[in-house]
Amino acid sequence: MPYSIFLLGVMILVTGLLELKRDKKEFWGYVCIILSLFAVYVSVQGFLLN
Repeated sequence: MPYSIFLLGVMILVTGLLELKRDKKEFWGYVCIILSLFAVYVSVQGFLLN
């Protein structure tokens, strides 16, 4: 399960970076980056606790 959450976080991070790179600088690009950091944090916690 932590592997899938980690990969989900990486995918959301790439989506957020692509959104910001499109020169739109919209709200959703920053939201995607924040959500990806949270998903990576949760997956690291899963790695450490198991």
